[in-house]
Amino acid sequence: MFNKLMSGLGLQGIQIDTRLHNTQLQAGQTLSGEVNCKGTSSNKNINGIHLQLQTSAEVESGDSEFNTSLIIAQWHISGAFELQANQSHRFPFSVQLPFETPLTEVPCRQNKSRVWLHTHLDVDWGLDATDKDFMQILPTTTQQMFIQAMQQCGYNLTTVDTEKGQLRGNGFQSTIGCYQELEFKPQGFFSGVNEIEVSFVAEAHQTHVLMEVDRTFRGDGFKSMTIPHNQATVANIVHEIKRLLGI
Repeated sequence: MFNKLMSGLGLQGIQIDTRLHNTQLQAGQTLSGEVNCKGTSSNKNINGIHLQLQTSAEVESGDSEFNTSLIIAQWHISGAFELQANQSHRFPFSVQLPFETPLTEVPCRQNKSRVWLHTHLDVDWGLDATDKDFMQILPTTTQQMFIQAMQQCGYNLTTVDTEKGQLRGNGFQSTIGCYQELEFKPQGFFSGVNEIEVSFVAEAHQTHVLMEVDRTFRGDGFKSMTIPHNQATVANIVHEIKRLLGI
């Protein structure tokens, strides 16, 4: 039994159902499913089927801000084929999510980040068909440890959003055209810190962290760390956070 998201689209009689076997994943894990196409009363030539992993990112332009959809990964599922009259074609797929995929499932007051799978049927004889299936992206074990460590250091996660652009830290940089910011606020009334914005740049075996620290009297400053996954513990991360923040 599939845990599926299904959308039926009509394209001059063609029916397209995208079914996801797993819609709740961590970044770097494998997304599997199938695209089902059912033909109309006559044969149709299809140029190909593509999947795109997309997110909504905030863009700053002058004094204004707006959100735009960004493609953070894409996969070619099928080349050209003929969809015969009243026949069905099934296209299974298995793809790996980027390690930098934004999180959508984190404990905070407001999470503005969204991630979805966009299915694209390419044709010459009509409007291309599209489908949009939202996904739930969970923190990795290391990311969850970091969030817990920040709480133990006296900071609560309040808001999360995704911004268009690229960030750089000490020996690392983001690669997917956007980055996520997790905003932490101090639990006490006065700690000398107004907020800390955290961005993860995850890789297969380690997670880089960039921290923008907004201090009450000294303005903003950046700190960064790299956490090897095989050495990650909440206690070790708490120690490193306190060292970087001088607490």
